Amino acid sequence: MEIIYKPIRHAYAKITKEGNLQLCIPSRLRDNQKFKEQLLEKGEKLLLRYNKKNHIQSVTDEYVLLFGEQVPLQEVTSSPKKLATELKHILYDYAKPLFDEYSEKLKTPYNELKIRKVTAKWGSCTSDQRMMLNTNLVHLPTRLIQYVIIHEACHLKIKNHSPRFRNLVEIYCPNYKLLRKELRSFILK
Repeated sequence: MEIIYKPIRHAYAKITKEGNLQLCIPSRLRDNQKFKEQLLEKGEKLLLRYNKKNHIQSVTDEYVLLFGEQVPLQEVTSSPKKLATELKHILYDYAKPLFDEYSEKLKTPYNELKIRKVTAKWGSCTSDQRMMLNTNLVHLPTRLIQYVIIHEACHLKIKNHSPRFRNLVEIYCPNYKLLRKELRSFILK
């Protein structure tokens, strides 16, 4: 565990890329032991949840996890430097026809599809109907990718997560609750 004092307004606990607990505390609270203990307790709960998740190595020197299957790296790319770009193209080629299909079923067009490397979400739909998918989706099983695509496509019609939205998702993905739970259990390395 690491404690960092910063000139910030609010304290927070986070898990680093290495899987360690980091507490960031406002400098003004440096001497407040009770506050540190409370934040540490929250941080330990966060670390417990983190450790319960499925930590998956998505790329090694020998293979890449592609649609949930280990594929030899040389079958995906001729150059490891080009891997990120090629994974984006693979995911785009997989997702575009599905977005087209659901856009047609929902009778609501979308403007474009982008594949980007982001850390906080699997996908998004903007107010101007632009779709985005996280590049890391390419490593997950197709059932999870399809769920994310359906979820985001339904945002073309309904921009929130209301019961009406969830009912729409359920029409196209009846087992979405199980898939959402499974999706939340993954941490890709």
